Amino acid sequence: MKNLLTQIKNEWRSNLFLLVELLLVFAVLWYIVDWVTVTARVYHTPMGFDTEHCYNLSFNSLTPKSALYNPALTAEDDVDALLEITERLRHRPGVEAVAISQNCYPYNEGSNTAHFYLQDSVNVTAFRIWSEPDFYRVFRYRTADGDGPDKLADATSDQTLVVTSNVTDWYPELNMPDARSLLNKEVSLTYPDRGYHRRIAAIAAPVRSSHFETSHEWGGAFIGYNLNRDALISDLGNVRYVQVSLRVSPDADHDFVDALMEDVDRLYRIGNVYLLDALPFSDIRYVRELEDVNEVKTQLCILFFLMLNIFLGVIGTFWFRTQHRRREVALRMAMGSSRRGVFLRLMGEGLLLLSVAAVPALLIAFNVGIAELVDISKMQFTFERFLIAAVFTWLLMALMIVVGIWYPAYKAMQLQPAEALHDE
Repeated sequence: MKNLLTQIKNEWRSNLFLLVELLLVFAVLWYIVDWVTVTARVYHTPMGFDTEHCYNLSFNSLTPKSALYNPALTAEDDVDALLEITERLRHRPGVEAVAISQNCYPYNEGSNTAHFYLQDSVNVTAFRIWSEPDFYRVFRYRTADGDGPDKLADATSDQTLVVTSNVTDWYPELNMPDARSLLNKEVSLTYPDRGYHRRIAAIAAPVRSSHFETSHEWGGAFIGYNLNRDALISDLGNVRYVQVSLRVSPDADHDFVDALMEDVDRLYRIGNVYLLDALPFSDIRYVRELEDVNEVKTQLCILFFLMLNIFLGVIGTFWFRTQHRRREVALRMAMGSSRRGVFLRLMGEGLLLLSVAAVPALLIAFNVGIAELVDISKMQFTFERFLIAAVFTWLLMALMIVVGIWYPAYKAMQLQPAEALHDE
């Protein structure tokens, strides 16, 4: 190590340009690696729910143009028909859980809003899950303490709320970074307080609205309300405005939709209400994330092109540099150095140059992060984030240098020392 440092110092004129190049490349590559690692970490973060083997069912009502339409049936009859159909679905072989909800199922782009008041006037607002209790069983939501969905389902009623542990994150004035202290607390639904209270009966774990968003973005924090028959009749009034979600067992999830739709006329049409369609949540997720996926693919293509140029540039630099040191290699071998020793020395010199250039490059990168010139909308800039990108960047550049040195050094060491000196 000391000999290598001395050699680099003695050859500072020829190494200066190389160090500057490595410094600039390291800083740029760190920025690219940071974006890629943040995107990957966000994507692979747990969603907070499970939609595998789940389906979303949509319903509709017959119109007067249909020969089967019964004009004597009211909106109340339609709701009762929907409730009866969902009850039949619960008894269908292979179905594990069924729930009615309104515009709040996973990967849905709805903007339902719910709120309650804390400290008299602080209006805590979040995404609203308006559903039957079994909604949490269908999608396997969990409590903030890691308990299963049964606890959330049992806590859902007309007098209670279910909220996530991060529901107060956007309200620093509350000084409440974790909402678990609200468990069993009575909260007001109006301001001024008109006596409309609900008890927070369970604290759920945060969720994410897509693989490209975090639990701190809209949809991650939610307030869960019970969706009962009266609300279905008075507040919604039409079965088209609700969704029925169900989970089937893995063994039964084979051609489930085809078999279900074959039974529509026989089992799943009551009065004017009928089952219109069934979609697997994999399709819903695909549509929801299509724009984000295309955007990330475009950005990755651009970054790949930049990284390819960096890769070829660094490899080319060290390739050219090593090829023009054949005389030095021959001299070292003529003086008794082994091929392995010369090879390791060349590799060590390249990696040492990288490490020397990395120090100022990392100072630049850290200040770029501190100045929030990197994307912090998905993840705050922390030392951990900086360090992860720095390690991956060093490893990538080390790989480039090793590739750039290995082949020309290997070829140079295959020559006899006298032959290499003669060629020089």
